Amino acid sequence: MCGIAGVVGPGAGALADRVTAMVAALDHRGPDEHGVVVFDDAVLGNARLSIIDPAGGHQPLLGPDGRTALVCNGEIYGHDRLRDELSEYPYRTGSDCEVVLALHDRHGEQLLPHLPGTFALALWDDRRHRLLLARDRFGERPLHYAMVDGLLAFASESAALGAGGFDRGEPDPAVVAEMLRQGYVPSGRSIWSGVDSLPHASCLEWDLRRPPTIRRWWTPPPVRSGASPEESAHWFRDELDRAVQDQLVADVPVGAFLSGGIDSTTIAALAARHHPDLHAFTFDMPGESELEFARATADLHGMTLHVLTPDPADVAPAIEALPTAWDEPFGDSSALPTRMLSEFARREVTVVLTGDGADELLGGYLVWTRGLLRPGTPGSLEDAPPPTGHRGLLSRLANRRGTRPADHSVASRYASFRQYFDADDLRALGLPGRDAGDVDVSPYGYGTADDICRFDLDHYLPGDILVKTDRASMAHGLEVRAPFLDVAVAEGCLALPSDLKVDRTHEKLLLRRSCSDLWPASVRDRSKQGFGSPMQSWLALPDVVDLKAAYLRDPASPLFDLVERGAVEAFVDGNDQRTWNLLVLAVWWAHARSRSGAR
Repeated sequence: MCGIAGVVGPGAGALADRVTAMVAALDHRGPDEHGVVVFDDAVLGNARLSIIDPAGGHQPLLGPDGRTALVCNGEIYGHDRLRDELSEYPYRTGSDCEVVLALHDRHGEQLLPHLPGTFALALWDDRRHRLLLARDRFGERPLHYAMVDGLLAFASESAALGAGGFDRGEPDPAVVAEMLRQGYVPSGRSIWSGVDSLPHASCLEWDLRRPPTIRRWWTPPPVRSGASPEESAHWFRDELDRAVQDQLVADVPVGAFLSGGIDSTTIAALAARHHPDLHAFTFDMPGESELEFARATADLHGMTLHVLTPDPADVAPAIEALPTAWDEPFGDSSALPTRMLSEFARREVTVVLTGDGADELLGGYLVWTRGLLRPGTPGSLEDAPPPTGHRGLLSRLANRRGTRPADHSVASRYASFRQYFDADDLRALGLPGRDAGDVDVSPYGYGTADDICRFDLDHYLPGDILVKTDRASMAHGLEVRAPFLDVAVAEGCLALPSDLKVDRTHEKLLLRRSCSDLWPASVRDRSKQGFGSPMQSWLALPDVVDLKAAYLRDPASPLFDLVERGAVEAFVDGNDQRTWNLLVLAVWWAHARSRSGAR
């Protein structure tokens, strides 16, 4: 795990000092060592958090002739298997990321479909003067870029682009509106005008003789039919256990986040079977504590449980500290406990496994959104004849949509569920008006719960959930891994129809059928809670009330550079998500405005 940065374009080699400054700005992501490689037309840099081959896996990594260079923020799970398949390549290190160079040798720019794991990478081929920037399928690792004076600058975080002098420091009003509307900056966008974020599952290719091009290199498989519940459960258990084993591989201490819900319980329990005395970390949330469930799991599987109980006096300082980790405004209030827990866990381990991704893949959010589906239709509840055996499950499933007409109604209704400000609210704040009706739902045409999963896979997961865990963990040099997002596990779950995941009363049926034997009875029988925060209670704390007065009511607040002061008052005392979004936007801008000409 690392932070990466660089500049590419004619004469870029003269800007090595600016890349060095960008890498220094990413030190929190990679505190172990920094490296820079310089070519005439490219400079690549890396701030490294050493996980695999700490002594030898220095970055940037160079090809055998020194004419190709790679910087990679990520982990290539199962890289040993790839090394065996690509044994002709003359490896120089034990780094998991070196297999990217081996794949490039064999497949060129078409390497990405062959690459598992989580990554944001930059690969420069000096022989052909070609740049490849790429992000993983689900957007677990970030990558921002800007085109300035014929040069392309890139970095893991937009703040590093600012440190290198590659942005104008001007917020984009349309993206400010999106952040308020849904609580986060959309995947593929940046809060800064003139800065872009490479979308998840996408790559940017640049032959310096032509303009850069961006393409999506991966799309979810279609929903298919032909598997029984029993076969699917066997397949899922085997693949998830294999993914957990792959993601336990590290040359540093590994632990797990354990909230008490069935997602993190499953991952921690499987990990404990392969990792004796696993250290698990839980947040004892005041008013919403899941400690009893986490403790039951830890006791059942022989884990060492570390419990963090926050002090309410820490909430206001933690809100004001958010911009030091989030280089863009972020409205998910669970960012606070996630950051606190990451700092807490880093005292014991360098890597943690999480349950992220399960809700999006297995229909977990349907518990709150059943009304979006037509009555009696939680999925497409057709029965399919059960084939035999489960190892080759996906290769034998048939495309389920076939020639049925697309039905976008579920996705359209769900887009409204995911917003807090509507177009009228935003226009009153002096921002571009936009609401759920403007969201493109054309990719989601099953008319079932499958559309909810796929919508979140493109929006909420890469824009919110994965940003939250990446920034919170990387602020403290902690690597987070999500076994549910293993390529084989995720693609298999997406291909299975929703009636294998949800029914009229329950969610995550596939997880329950396959893994409930790992759970204590108290976890098995509880209802979904989610890893959230007591946001309303926090907003009513005296110290936070003072923050609201300073940031949302004081006429001198920097917030009013961005929005109309008169319209904000209507949202201050609501102590709801709209209040929170405005507060974190105001705190972020007070911290970030030094990047612009505003004072």
